[in-house]
Amino acid sequence: MVNIYKKINTIKEETSSLTEREVEVLKLMVQSKSNAEIADKLIMSVHTAKAHVGNIFTKLEVHDRVGAVVKAIKTNIIKI
Repeated sequence: MVNIYKKINTIKEETSSLTEREVEVLKLMVQSKSNAEIADKLIMSVHTAKAHVGNIFTKLEVHDRVGAVVKAIKTNIIKI
């Protein structure tokens, strides 16, 4: 059985490790937005959007957008 306190601490660490901008990017990823769409919406370059997506993958310890979205929803980083 998973220790509930360990799980809560893990969720807090994941949430606190993302910057406000990364959370904004992640919210758009949940909406299936591409890097170009994220860049347009948040007024940044596609390169910057791609960098934020990469940082999100690293911080959430996932390998793709689907993994990031699933983890964000499961850990309540993003509420839908």
